Amino acid sequence: MDGWCDVHIHVEDVELAGSHAPLLLPTSLEAHSGEVTLVAGDPGYGHVALALAVAGRMVPAAGRVLVDGIEDRARLQRAVALVDLAGVSEPDGGLPVRSVLAEELALAGRPARRRDVRSFLAQHEAGELAGERWEHVPAGLRTAWLAELAGSRPGVEALVLANPDRFGGDPFAWWSVAHGLAARGLAVVVQCTHASARLLRHPVHHERGASA
Repeated sequence: MDGWCDVHIHVEDVELAGSHAPLLLPTSLEAHSGEVTLVAGDPGYGHVALALAVAGRMVPAAGRVLVDGIEDRARLQRAVALVDLAGVSEPDGGLPVRSVLAEELALAGRPARRRDVRSFLAQHEAGELAGERWEHVPAGLRTAWLAELAGSRPGVEALVLANPDRFGGDPFAWWSVAHGLAARGLAVVVQCTHASARLLRHPVHHERGASA
C-alpha cells in the first residue's frame, strides 16, 4: 500500500444462500483504515463465504456491503485482498516455498525471479527455507509473508485474514501481523474461532451469523 488511504467497509446484515442451506447467516461488521476488526465464528464454509462477500466476490442474498457509503463491488474487488483463504487464495501446500513466493511477488507487481525470492527470504532471515514444501513452513511465517505481500499489491486498501488459527500455533503471531498491517494504514479483518479470541483476550464485537 502506497501511503495512507482511508477506507470504510460496512457489512450490513449480509446473508449468502447455498444450494441446500445458507452459506452465511445474517452478519454485520465494520472495518476502517488503520484498524483491525476481529470476527469470531465456528470453522466451516461460512468464513469463506463472508470473506468473499467482503471482497465483492459473492453477491449477498440479503443485506449489503458498502465501501465508503456506497455499494461498489468493482471497488471492493480491487481494494480487498484475501489472505490464505481456503480453496480460493490458499497456496498449494506441496509447492516449494520459492514457487509460492514468486507468485505472490508477481501479484504484488514486484520482480519475481529466483534472485528476488532469495532476497525476500534473506530479508526475513529464512533463506534456508527456499526449497521446503510450503506446508512445512511454520504457520506464523506463512501468514506473515502472505499478508505482507498481499498488502503491498497495487490498489489494495484492506485485507481479510481468513482463519489463520486453522493451522494451530501461537495466535499472537498472526494477531501481531494484523496490527502491523493496520499500522501501515490498511483496514484488516481477521476471522478466527471463539477459542482464539479468548486466548487473545480480545472482546468479540462481531460474530459470523450474528448481526450487531
